[in-house]
Amino acid sequence: MPARPGRPRHKTTLQKTITPDRAVDLLKCREWEELPVGENGLTEPEANRFHALAERAGRRLKLGGTGVLVRTRRGLKAQQVVGVLAVPGRTLEILPKIDGEDDAVRKALVHMLAVAHDLRVADDALAGMARQTHDLLEILIRLFAARLLSAVRRGLPRRYIACEEDLRLLRGRLDVVRQFTRHAVRPDRLACRFDELSEDTPLNRVLKAAVSRLARMTRSAANARLLAELVARFEFTGASARPLEEAVRLDRTNTAFHDLYRLARLFLEGEWQDTAAGRPAGFALLFPMNDLFEEFIGRSLQRALAPRLVRLQARGKHALMDEQKDKLLFALRPDAVVDPTGRPIVLDTKWKTLDPARNDLGIAPGDIYQMLAYGRAYGAARAILLYPWQGDVDLAKGVVRQWTAAGADSLRLDIATVDVGCPKDVRGILRKIVNDDDDSDRAATRTAGRKDEPVPVPA
Repeated sequence: MPARPGRPRHKTTLQKTITPDRAVDLLKCREWEELPVGENGLTEPEANRFHALAERAGRRLKLGGTGVLVRTRRGLKAQQVVGVLAVPGRTLEILPKIDGEDDAVRKALVHMLAVAHDLRVADDALAGMARQTHDLLEILIRLFAARLLSAVRRGLPRRYIACEEDLRLLRGRLDVVRQFTRHAVRPDRLACRFDELSEDTPLNRVLKAAVSRLARMTRSAANARLLAELVARFEFTGASARPLEEAVRLDRTNTAFHDLYRLARLFLEGEWQDTAAGRPAGFALLFPMNDLFEEFIGRSLQRALAPRLVRLQARGKHALMDEQKDKLLFALRPDAVVDPTGRPIVLDTKWKTLDPARNDLGIAPGDIYQMLAYGRAYGAARAILLYPWQGDVDLAKGVVRQWTAAGADSLRLDIATVDVGCPKDVRGILRKIVNDDDDSDRAATRTAGRKDEPVPVPA
């Protein structure tokens, strides 16, 4: 079972959101918490619906049927996934297991999602959204709708599409075959073939489909107004019966819509149809915390260290070489590679818990071996393993251990933590971790309890 960041106790809560046309019970929990079934909890039919929806969502995320919710003797237990599960009449909100009250943790989660998906939003605007609604789904709809509206006000992406029309005047090229077969006796008609700049593109059809579905789903009047304006903006874009199968091409002409397209797909993939009744059976918008933490740290690192080059999921390095077949084996892809003027720094993220009572902090041996392989393949001066900081664990923020790999060109391996519960401080902490190289910093931090020592031998 994956390690669990943080161990604060939070009660599963039930909140009823009343709107003019419907009432929805909002159930909230944290990662790894259990939702009771029975008295003061979910009914058995509700638990079955949530579990069935979670199974399908888990398989779509390639986590397996038990990757989101697991049936236990007393109820349903959340796994290392956050987001929203909604069935008719009930919505389940799963928040990350970090320190803080639900509102603060929800705000931190939305900030992580906004950074990971490049939905640029000011901190004060994000705080305003969090105050106006206690529903994670509505906040995400607001972020998507506001960013998309800002983009389309500057113009929808358009493409040239091939058209064939019979016109009185020549436009484009004459289709000779069609002219002499269909219009041989109609000299007033010309079979024209031409390219026309159109908004009816696969990308716009996907975005329009997402807007239309969210307009039916939202319970917020403010979100409904934003989505209504978006519907009007897509007036000349055709409707798509299968938006997820559209042949979308992302290139430099529609760069502003790349992340919006990916988020639109998440919204579209989240709706599950009841095949018997022909209506939506539920909605799932979920994010594995391992992946979200990696993407959030990667994007934050790029912004914190600009203009230095930070490559995410860098390719091209391998662990081994088969000299007989002249082939490279076992591709290596660290989460981030920082390219300074000298030797690079490799960084990998782990959404796990550290144990300060153990000499090796409870780090999995495989994670250490992986970092040593990264360091050797990239010729790195330093390798950094980054974990989420937990308030109930006696470890500082930033670099908490400095180890040296024996006989590996003096590779330094740093173990560091970052507090994702305080999003505004993350870039500063990352900048300090990466730039933590000079002797004065080392001396100061050793007095605070950090150590320079060989990498401990795994038990």
